Amino acid sequence: MKLSASRGSLSHLALAVAITVLAQPLFATPARAATDVPAPAAARAGTGWLATQLTDGVVHNDTFDFDDLGMTMDLGLAMDEVGDLAMVRQLRSTLSTRVGEYVTGGDFGKPEYRLAGELAKSLVFAQVSGADPSTYGGFDLVAEVEGTVEASGPSAGRVVNHSPDPDAQDPFWDDYANTFSQVLAVRGLSAARSAQAAAATDFLLKQQCASGYFRIFLNPDRAAANQSCVDGSDPIDVDATAYVVSHLAAISPRTAGVDAAIDKAVAWLLANQRTDGSFIGSPTVPEPNTNSTGLAASAIAVAGRCQQAGRAAEWVSTAQVGAQPGGSPLEGEVGAIARTPEKLTDAGATGITDAARSEWQRATVQAVAGLAHARGSATTLRVTSSGTEPGQAATITATGGKVGERFCLSGPGITGSRTVVVGFDGALTGKVTLPAAAGPATYTLTGRDGATTHTVPVASAMALGSVTGVRLLGPVGFRRAGSSAALEVLGAAPHARFTLRGPGVDVTVVTGSDGALTRTVTLPRATTTASYVLVGSDGQVTDATRVLGRRTLAVSVRAAAGPRTLVLVRRLAAGEKVRLMVAGQPVARGRANEKGRFTARIELPRGRAKARIRAVGQFPELRSGSTTVAVR
Repeated sequence: MKLSASRGSLSHLALAVAITVLAQPLFATPARAATDVPAPAAARAGTGWLATQLTDGVVHNDTFDFDDLGMTMDLGLAMDEVGDLAMVRQLRSTLSTRVGEYVTGGDFGKPEYRLAGELAKSLVFAQVSGADPSTYGGFDLVAEVEGTVEASGPSAGRVVNHSPDPDAQDPFWDDYANTFSQVLAVRGLSAARSAQAAAATDFLLKQQCASGYFRIFLNPDRAAANQSCVDGSDPIDVDATAYVVSHLAAISPRTAGVDAAIDKAVAWLLANQRTDGSFIGSPTVPEPNTNSTGLAASAIAVAGRCQQAGRAAEWVSTAQVGAQPGGSPLEGEVGAIARTPEKLTDAGATGITDAARSEWQRATVQAVAGLAHARGSATTLRVTSSGTEPGQAATITATGGKVGERFCLSGPGITGSRTVVVGFDGALTGKVTLPAAAGPATYTLTGRDGATTHTVPVASAMALGSVTGVRLLGPVGFRRAGSSAALEVLGAAPHARFTLRGPGVDVTVVTGSDGALTRTVTLPRATTTASYVLVGSDGQVTDATRVLGRRTLAVSVRAAAGPRTLVLVRRLAAGEKVRLMVAGQPVARGRANEKGRFTARIELPRGRAKARIRAVGQFPELRSGSTTVAVR
């Protein structure tokens, strides 16, 4: 039907239908600061095209010839999601003078009218755009939305329009507040910490059917005892379900009941996703479309279903206008999203006609947030990580992607997959909690064209390495007491950690990249066997160093046979080197036996009455002894 340019010529019924359309789902995902998470190029192109569709700062519906203020607010929310904060501020300023027109019905309302859905959307827009909701547009939007919440009866918590004459038989005044209106009120009141938020939430959750979806339309009889959804009676609807999920996910903190409702709704959405990633709106709109698929992509993304959200977003991208050659019918329309890929093909020949432009605007506003979840190319990624402690946080980092591209991170400690984004610095980072047990932990980054994996070698910095094949080598032979000695570890894994224990030593040592290390120790100051132990995760290896300290050797003469005399030296260490000296000259040398004794026959010097026999051990300054004998 062609409507006159004069708003005054619209019938009440026609306006009611038009405003009902305005209350349908548009943009719903929680806003994020531009400096936080950049959007991919395709999403930025979509909001860039939407910016060109403004007339005097708002979206104008050429089909019905009216300023679509509700859609303009949705456009502002989309701009906020993509990060065009300057445009958000501009829209906030423009709309601040038109809130009254929007929430009271404009030319066909009255100043006393209060439209529940429009008030709720205005409240959420004010909160997201940074306006003061207590004064935005001259309204205390929190109080106004609270005023639309039924206080008692079967519909307690339901948001309803308020009229100066609610009993009047006025088709315009038929209460078209619906599930979209209800969830906007829930989000806005929850963010404002309103006392009415709980009742509004409880009523919203009644609109979820047993199978998981949310119905669009509430019970037209507000006095009826049953205000809940009934499977089989209330038609299924992807748009309403996705819209509710996205707005409920923006609430913090959430109750267990809200989380359960989100989980149930997401499960229903995933069960209704087509193999190509797309969604239909409802049985009455049986063809896959970008409106429904974009909304569903956003909803399942905020629920942590990165892979499914990516497939939905990538299907939406097949209906987006890409770069165009000069003279193309779509030149100047880059970024616009058609309702279906087929309509994009048709527009390639005709361009976007005036009759179709409103549909393209609505499709783009509704789908562009979902498009933000399209995945990048995983084949270009180069992945590293930091952190290896079991049970602790680690960072997975990837380079090679484009700013704003999304990828799905999966692996130990992640339920399903998590969305990670390439930041403004060109790097993608994801925090993970490593497994509690040591061993390899493999993480996967999935894109639209495959996956790249990275394995983190989980091992505690305090965990000991294996001693299999490892040798601990100390000094060979005797060492002087109190001296320094080098212990060597050979054959270990690179950077392996061990505990080294022994006399005066109980330390952690780490091998180098060649699996070896040298540790200098101070030997005991007494005669002993100094045993050193290298302790690993699967056992230990040992080495013993023989230490000789200060000691007086016992020297005695056993017998004499002419000039040759049998000399016995005791108190030696088994195997210790020993020399016998007479008159300062060596006369015998050897090693002590296993009992620490050494015997030798020596020839005493002639011409003397007495001779001094001196024995010196391995270290003469520490170990010696002597005796004097008569020379016969």
